[in-house]
Formats: sequence, structure tokens, C-alpha cells
Amino acid sequence: MPDLVRPAPDAVAPSTLVIRPRRLRLVAASFAVALVLVTLYGWFALPDDIQVLFTTSQRLTLLGVLALLVGVMVALALSVVRADESGLWFRNGLRTHTVPWDRVHQVVLRRGDPWAFVLLTPADGSAFSADLDAEKRQLMALQYGDGAAAQVGVEELRRRQRYWTTR
Repeated sequence: MPDLVRPAPDAVAPSTLVIRPRRLRLVAASFAVALVLVTLYGWFALPDDIQVLFTTSQRLTLLGVLALLVGVMVALALSVVRADESGLWFRNGLRTHTVPWDRVHQVVLRRGDPWAFVLLTPADGSAFSADLDAEKRQLMALQYGDGAAAQVGVEELRRRQRYWTTR
């Protein structure tokens, strides 16, 4: 279940909504810890006469690869969606996006999708057409695996979009 700030009632302007994936953070943290522990176990399981054969640059390379793998897992776990009166701000891994409400056509989370998507209206102001070339962005903080909480998050984003586009 993603961490979800409870929605404000429709009658008043919604506060800022922040959604983070719980399952993704748990899995990434578990894998990162397991990877570090297995690496340490593997290193200390080597006999001393084998360990001394590794040069400093080889040791640094191994540590760099470990840091890269852990860094990728942490970056994915830090995915977040923030919705306020100006629109959506979201981070997928290391990349951030800002989408104003007038560019949001629809927030979609279908059965079998790994995460939610936001379908965007064309930047040139032309009409939205639902085809394979439609511009979209992933909302990795809304993971399908988080079940009902992800659906609640999608519904709340849809409600906020309706609220801010009708004002």
C-alpha cells in the first residue's frame, strides 16, 4: 500500500497529495541489504592468499559495481508523485517531471500494468487522440502490486484533476 496523504473533501481546495510506493521500497531495501551481505560474505569467504591477489583498482571496481547496483535500487525506491494546484510533479528513478493540470488528459492504471500512467494532451493544443502515439508518462510511485491503495491513489489524482481543471 503506498503512503498516501488522505484527500481533502471536494468542497475545499485539496491540499498537496504525496504518494510513495511501499512495496517497491521494501523490495529495494531488502535486495540492497541482501546484495551487500552476500558480497561481504563472498569477500570474507575467500582465503587470505586469494584476497591479496586483488589490486586496489580491482577492489575499487568491485565496490563501484556494488554501489551502482545499490544506487539503482535506491533511485527506483525513491519514486514519488506529488499533486497540488499547479499540477503533477513526479520522480521516476533519477528523472523528474512536472505536468500542469491542463496537460493531463487522464490517469490510467489498468489490470496488468506495472504502474500507473498519465496520458498527456498534445503540447501544441491540438485535440487528444487515443492511439499508440499518445504522449504518456509513467507514475512509478503508483505500483499495481500495491493493490487497492494504488487504485485509491489513482482515483484521488483523477478527482484532483477534475477539481483543478474545472476551476
